[in-house]
Parts: sequence; C-alpha cells; structure tokens
Amino acid sequence: MRPRPKIKSLPAFLLALCLVFSAALPVSAEKTDWADSNYDFHKIQKALIYDIELSDTEEFESDLLEQTLQEEYLKNAMRPGYRVLDAQKAALLSPENPVAAADVYIKAELLKWHDDSYEKPAYTSWETQRSTRTRRLPNGEKIEDTYYTTVPVYHPPQIIYTSTVRLRFEVFDSKTGQRVMARDELRLRDDSHHGQKGIFGRICKSFFNDLKKKING
Repeated sequence: MRPRPKIKSLPAFLLALCLVFSAALPVSAEKTDWADSNYDFHKIQKALIYDIELSDTEEFESDLLEQTLQEEYLKNAMRPGYRVLDAQKAALLSPENPVAAADVYIKAELLKWHDDSYEKPAYTSWETQRSTRTRRLPNGEKIEDTYYTTVPVYHPPQIIYTSTVRLRFEVFDSKTGQRVMARDELRLRDDSHHGQKGIFGRICKSFFNDLKKKING
C-alpha cells in the first residue's frame, strides 16, 4: 500500500491573509476618481451644497427615506470643515449669481438603489475536525489524545440577497464653473437585504473625507 502523503499546514500569516480575503468577498466596489492636479484645494473655505439628486427611487419604501438620505448626505458633506451654504442661503448672499457666495459648489446624484438575489449552488468542502480519544499506557495510566480528521461537508443551495448603491459626486469651482473633482462609485454587498442606507452613508463619508484631505493638504 502506498503511504498517504502528509498534508502540511499553512503558515499562520498565510492563514490570516486567507481569512481577511474571504471575509471581504461579499463586498465589491467599482470606483472612478478624478481630480484637477493643478487646482488649489487649500483655498476652499465655503462650499455651496446642493441637495442630492435622487434619480433612482423606484425601490424606495416611502418619501421618508428621501428625507433621511438628504439628511445623511448633508451630515457627511460637512466633514471637510468648510462653511456650508445651502441653495437658499447662497441666493440671499448673492442673488444675481448664488454660486459666487462660495468657493466651490458640490452636486451629487443617486444613480442606483437596488435589492436583488441569486442562488449560490450546492458545494462540498473538506473541513478538518478535532476529536479526542482515551488510551491506556502500559503502566495502566489513562491519557487523552487529540487527533484531526478531514471530512467532506455538504453545503446545500443558498439564496444570497444583495444590496447595491451607486453615487456620483462633482465639485465645481465657483468662479470658473470648471469641474475640479469627481467620483462615480458603485458598491454591492452580499448577505444584505434592504441594506442600501448603510452603504449610502459609507460612500458619502468616503468621498467627503477624501475631499477634506485635499483641502487640508
């Protein structure tokens, strides 16, 4: 009989990496970034923040969600620390040209808000199980041994729910009207049902934190 090959265990750091990547698998993101490398973001002290345009509302449960998202967007838009003006305030300060009341004006649009699902097919994985057994030494003493066996484990088909959000941000210089920064980001999360609100907040937070970094240098 041919001897069974020995199976070597993964080094600890490789095992840790596998765990990290496997934990990240349910989330995917596509992000397109652009910024004018010649623009002086340090000069931004006031920003006109328009309400986010909600273009995809077909799956909204109620108009209450629209109000909640507007508030969440505004909360994150204040992160950079500049003075925030809304459209009404800007119109009072500069009636003929409201955008002139600020150094930049920022527009955003919700492009996708979607719940979906797919079937994950059945599969079999090989898993290591820990067991113990008691044996008696020649002197009569009983000791407990630990041993490991690799066994097949069947995983039945599973319905995976997904939540998807896509947002677009644009920052314009008020004097020239030229776009100086933009981002288009889509995030999809598995094992999530009606989880778009949390994804929405994280996308907004990420963008305005990055704008803050540019302003603070």
